[in-house]
Amino acid sequence: MKNNIKKGLGALALVLVLAGCGNSAPKEEAKDKGAEQAQEMAVPEGQMPEGAQITKDTTTKIEDVDQSQRPTNLGKFEATDQEGKKFTNEDLGKYDATVINLWFTGCSACIQEMPELNKLADEFKKDEKVNFVTLCTDSEYDDSTKAAYKRIIDENKPTYQALGVKQEGDIKKFIDNIFAYPTTIVVDKNGNVIGDDVVGAIANKDQQEKLMKNIEAAKEASNK
Repeated sequence: MKNNIKKGLGALALVLVLAGCGNSAPKEEAKDKGAEQAQEMAVPEGQMPEGAQITKDTTTKIEDVDQSQRPTNLGKFEATDQEGKKFTNEDLGKYDATVINLWFTGCSACIQEMPELNKLADEFKKDEKVNFVTLCTDSEYDDSTKAAYKRIIDENKPTYQALGVKQEGDIKKFIDNIFAYPTTIVVDKNGNVIGDDVVGAIANKDQQEKLMKNIEAAKEASNK
């Protein structure tokens, strides 16, 4: 069992330019590998939310993760959506609340929830003060992740802006401290992260209630 876990951890490290459970850095020896080598971890029961894929240490509990080093603001960044349109931190200012679903191309849990995300995004469109986007954290990592990102987007046909971001500067500092995927955050118009992360699939009622609570808090923060 230990050997299997070690193999899985090594494969995940090959594709993530991000931290796992806490503050780990990407491994230099992994640079020549693609996202298709990522494997879903076997996590002890009760330690991960439904529909989440852990990124590093399978024994770590969410409540024990120290994210004190993670910025509370996204800072400056530039991303590109599926149609080649640029999206920057300045676009956050157009809405009182922006929901950002973070994923990577080797995350099967992330891809499996995409049909539900279309439904959720369509609901958010009814509120002009709320925007919904996804942010692929490894779409610009290498040629293999670029190809995987394009294939996944083509297959799932998102009705929202599916952003790919190059990890550098402020956004890298933030992504480096993401614990598990998918993770959904809410930011106000100034790019401040509001509330606790929603970790795991957001299709179920409890997760959506957490998300809506963060959205309302972001609206309040934006109008102070």
